[in-house]
Amino acid sequence: MAYTPDKLQIINENMKANLMSGDDALVKTAGLAGTDYFRVEIRENAVRRLITPPVNITADMLDPAEDSDFPSLLVEIAPQCFGAKKVSFETGPEGEVIHGRKSRVEFNRIMTDRYTIDKARLHTYKMPILDILYDLMLKNIMDVEDKICVAVDDEICGELNAASTIDYNLRRYATIGALDDLTNGGRATLVRLKQGMKYAPGQLQPAKYLMNDITYDEFGVFDHDTIGGTMAQDIFINGVALTTLMGIDTVITTKRDIVKNNDVYIYAAPKFYGGFYTFEDVSMVTKETDNIWLSFFAHETVGFSVVNVAGVCKASMTGEFRGWTIN
Repeated sequence: MAYTPDKLQIINENMKANLMSGDDALVKTAGLAGTDYFRVEIRENAVRRLITPPVNITADMLDPAEDSDFPSLLVEIAPQCFGAKKVSFETGPEGEVIHGRKSRVEFNRIMTDRYTIDKARLHTYKMPILDILYDLMLKNIMDVEDKICVAVDDEICGELNAASTIDYNLRRYATIGALDDLTNGGRATLVRLKQGMKYAPGQLQPAKYLMNDITYDEFGVFDHDTIGGTMAQDIFINGVALTTLMGIDTVITTKRDIVKNNDVYIYAAPKFYGGFYTFEDVSMVTKETDNIWLSFFAHETVGFSVVNVAGVCKASMTGEFRGWTIN
């Protein structure tokens, strides 16, 4: 649950007091408060964790690997899945698709730069210290998670309107028409969006959409005749405030460098797509040196797997709809 403004103010005041105390134990306590805050924020704001809720992994659950000393875990692949994909936060997406009953999840450490400041300068900062640390460190960690995972999805979905490597009779990245184009799109765009996953091998069902905030705002073009008077009026007054589209949970991000305008990612349920795993969840480390210098950095050890490459497809709300299948 997100922190209330009053609670955040108290945490910020206590954290600053502990950092300025000159007591090593209290300085470390400030880091623990930052860790708690980071874990709430990353759970509610990291795109990948909203698509595939993280599963905590303990040391006794790890499986040794013959060719690597990275911590790893074997996960079951459902019989109807079409193939898995190995992902590494160190090397990015890897090309091969794995066929078999199990897939290996490799855990990698994601770490920010170490930031150091003369603690006397903290007296001049009026901005809450948690906001500063969020911008310096947590955003970077979330960006690494989201960029790598979305890059994997892009590789799986392939080129726009091209035949899929999963099945040459399918498109997994298709133009479906613009919402304001009544000839090629309009309300039909919503229907095509929902149908994309259903053409995947295994007759999968869509569970979540991912789009950026600019694309999301496009749903405000629908008028009284399209969606009914009450909703059209509400959108006109309050803007688009939908959390589901045609019954599908929708995740909205402002990361337009990762999720491009007009693109919508369509995901099956995690069981038929993949998982996100935390071996060491995000933590903040604070240290004081010589009663002058305060240093901060954050780190985590996480893993991500795609156990079914058919569990993601992608739509571009542009152009002319040529179908999810190639005849």
